Amino acid sequence: MSMLSFLQIDRFGSVNVSKLGVRPHVTAGAGGFVDITARAKKIVFSGYFTAGAGLAILDGALVIKKEGRVRKLVEEVEQVSFSGPRAVAQGQEILYVTERCVLRLEREGVTVVELAPGADLKRDVLAQAEFPLRVAPDLKAMDKRLFHPALINLTLRAAAGIAA
Repeated sequence: MSMLSFLQIDRFGSVNVSKLGVRPHVTAGAGGFVDITARAKKIVFSGYFTAGAGLAILDGALVIKKEGRVRKLVEEVEQVSFSGPRAVAQGQEILYVTERCVLRLEREGVTVVELAPGADLKRDVLAQAEFPLRVAPDLKAMDKRLFHPALINLTLRAAAGIAA
């Protein structure tokens, strides 16, 4: 399993991690990103849904005070660092975690599977993506513990088949 970040995600689930034309001085090459993602069975990408949003957590819910100016779920990524279609063909499990939702790459497309408490599906997620997102019929709420300052007492456990 690999956990990595993203700059952009496109309608095919492809990820750009290394080139952002708007701010080329803050990005670098992909480095080992391509090697890491090529064979991982499960990959979790994380990042903000939009860049520059004003966010807060209030009473266990996400509050979007100001929407970000730059959309990160785009029709087509500026550069493909990770290929969504290849991941689907290889049977990789791909998740994208943002502050407002969790998305999963499925054969049919990028699908919203969890929604943050306080986030409005239509206004804060679907309307902020440049391409149509699918919505899981069993859409769940993200774990509420993530939206409180208290420790959530995570514990690490050995992966199946690996000795501790």
